[in-house]
Amino acid sequence: MTQFNRRTLLSLAAMAGLAPTASALAAKGLSAGVFTHGLASGDPLPDRVILWTRFVTPDGQSGRIGWEVAKDEAFTQIVAKGGAIASPFNDYCAKVDARGLQPNGRYFYRFISASGMSPIGRTRTAPAAGHDPLTIALFSCSNLPFGHFNAYAHAAMREDIDLCVHVGDYVYEYPRGTYPSFDQALRGRWIEPAGEMIHLSDYYQRYASYRADPDLQEVHRQKPFAVVWDDHELANNAWWEGAQNHQPQSEGNWVDRRAAAFKAYVDWMPIRVFANEPLRIYRRLDWGQTASILMLDTRLIGRDAQLDWQEVMAPALAQGEGAVIKAVADLAGGKLIDPKRSLLGARQEAWLESELKRAKARGTDWAVLAQQVIFGQQFGSAEAARLLAPDAPAGRKQFINLTGELAKRGLEWNLDSWGGYPAARGRAIAAMEQFGPNVSILAGDSHNTWLNDIAGAKGLAGVEFAGGSVSSPGFETTLSQAAEGEREAVIRAANPLLKWADVTNRGYGVLRYSPKALEAQWVASASITSRNPLAKSITKLVAETGASGLSGWMLA
Repeated sequence: MTQFNRRTLLSLAAMAGLAPTASALAAKGLSAGVFTHGLASGDPLPDRVILWTRFVTPDGQSGRIGWEVAKDEAFTQIVAKGGAIASPFNDYCAKVDARGLQPNGRYFYRFISASGMSPIGRTRTAPAAGHDPLTIALFSCSNLPFGHFNAYAHAAMREDIDLCVHVGDYVYEYPRGTYPSFDQALRGRWIEPAGEMIHLSDYYQRYASYRADPDLQEVHRQKPFAVVWDDHELANNAWWEGAQNHQPQSEGNWVDRRAAAFKAYVDWMPIRVFANEPLRIYRRLDWGQTASILMLDTRLIGRDAQLDWQEVMAPALAQGEGAVIKAVADLAGGKLIDPKRSLLGARQEAWLESELKRAKARGTDWAVLAQQVIFGQQFGSAEAARLLAPDAPAGRKQFINLTGELAKRGLEWNLDSWGGYPAARGRAIAAMEQFGPNVSILAGDSHNTWLNDIAGAKGLAGVEFAGGSVSSPGFETTLSQAAEGEREAVIRAANPLLKWADVTNRGYGVLRYSPKALEAQWVASASITSRNPLAKSITKLVAETGASGLSGWMLA
């Protein structure tokens, strides 16, 4: 006997006449066409949520589609509906801000055309008040050719996740054969276009090739997202006036490329934008009084150009050790500590301070700072050199040795992170201490996982979960001659505020916020060379709250 599950029965009921016919939908003014990349939702508020899809008509012209939000999967209890236009001006992406929803509600949604229905998505709204727990899935650094998106697949199956937060490097700008090389790239996971994304059409094609991935489509279908970009949505090591991977002589004006990257990002992402503030993506999402989620932009809108130890030292190397020591000292005592150097920009810094004060005034349990780059201190280790392969490139050996020498002088190695902007970090810590003890910082960027305690002038200012990558390689490729756990032990020994690390595996983070504690999981992927949603391991940690303030990270 044929077995039917609930979804199959609902589909049969729709085919039997409960759903409108194509001719009826066309008569209502809806267009024929194809939903090419599934659907997505994002930026949930207590009464609304962004809904997204992509719809292409046979003649390539704009298409009119409908949308519906319902309490039930059969769509017998529709609570909101409307129309939308999928235009070639927006790469056929259509977004609506579905309003009139109930706080803390769980909903089903779909889009409708004269050719039929989209898949059915699931989403939810935020609580308006109260202290309901919030569970976030944290993603970053998903490079499609390097491997399968098994972290997305695993998260899509979990029922406990309320919101997915992606803190950047959702796509990568490089041409085929560059990061990864053709030898490193996983067979069949090709990116479009073949060249580097520079112009608007390039950015559009790259998002389309990434969003064709079935696991990325499924996690978007199942969960609402809150997103911010990092550099690779624009170009490597981007800042306000340029990027390491942008050459004006051959690739045109940076302002034009920046504008193209921004438009492609907001067209393809389920993100709420600021009509009168171009390039602004920093914003607040409240989860009742449990969390005030502050989505920050540390990459573009207020960032000064990053510094680089190797650039400073390269000219000095030929002159001997004395010249190298002087070059390091000049940078450390000069540009590095310049109080004018900015990562957020003055306007965003003022916004952050006001939002932290607001959260404290309304009795919020947690301020969640979701941003791109590592906040906590990062010191190198002279011991790391012994973990290099004997045939490691000379430049790699030089870099690892350099990090150890910098650490001896109390200097951090990663100047592309908050460590390269110490005055800005100091101002952020001062603002965090005004809020209170319960500050949680989320980060990505490094491809490795770091759980840091953040020290302030009055004690512990907060905790950081800097999540590892979905698929981009980490320190396991550099420090390749290490026994299990050895990389992590060497790095932790050099960093007293680093309470746990995984610099070996790919995966994603899960963070559950409640008034009493922040419970965290690092979910390591079983593999990325094959499509496999199973976890290799799940490490549990906790930071507890109490009358004496927030504890540091502890293994649970």
